[in-house]
Amino acid sequence: MDFFATSAFWSVISIWFWAVIMPGADMFLIIRTAISQGQKCAYFSTAGIIIGTLVWLIVGFFFIKALSQTSFFEIVQILGGCYLFYMAWQIFLSLKNKHPSIENTEKHMDQNHWKNLSQGILTNLSNPKPPIFVSIILSKLPQTLSLEISIILLILMTLIPAIWFFCVIKIFTIQRFFKIFMHYSKWIDFVVMGIFGLFGISLAIDGISTFWSKA
Repeated sequence: MDFFATSAFWSVISIWFWAVIMPGADMFLIIRTAISQGQKCAYFSTAGIIIGTLVWLIVGFFFIKALSQTSFFEIVQILGGCYLFYMAWQIFLSLKNKHPSIENTEKHMDQNHWKNLSQGILTNLSNPKPPIFVSIILSKLPQTLSLEISIILLILMTLIPAIWFFCVIKIFTIQRFFKIFMHYSKWIDFVVMGIFGLFGISLAIDGISTFWSKA
C-alpha cells in the first residue's frame, strides 16, 4: 500500500480530478436536469453518468489494448455523436413549449427517473475518449500494479465524479440560486443545446474520418 503515498498516484488522481470538473456534456446535462426537473431527477442522471464512467474506467484499465486494435471506439464515436445531436434536437423542440415555472418543475420531479438514468448513461458513453485518456494517465503508473491496487484506484476514480456532481446539484438547487437559474433557464437550454449539437457533430465527424483512415 506504499503506492498510495507515491507521487505517481497523486499525479494520476489530480489529473483525473481536473478532467472531471472541466465543463462538458455530463456537467451540462446535470445542470439542466437539476434546474428543469429538480434534485431527484438530477441524482438519477448522475447515477447514469457514474455507471458510464465506471464502464469507461474498466475499459481503460483492462481492455484498452485489445479494443484499440478494432474499430470499436470509432463506431462508439459515430453513434455517440448522433445521440448527442439527437439530445440537442430534443432540447430545441422543448424550447417551442412554454418553459416550466418553479411550481411546474416541482410537480414534475417524480417523472420517469429511468429516463434520467438512461440519459446519464448514454451521454457519458457517447464519448469514447475517457478510456483513451485513462490509459494515457495510467501510463504514469508502474506496470506491476496488483489487481487489488488497480481496483482501489478504479473505485477512487469513480468516487471523484460522484462527489463532484453531487456538489454541482446542491449548488444549482439552492433556492436563491434556483430562482435566478429558472429566470435564465431558456438561455441555459440554448447553451446546452449548442454544446450537445457541436460536440455531437465533432464526435461523429472525427469518428467517421478515423474509421475510414483505418479501412
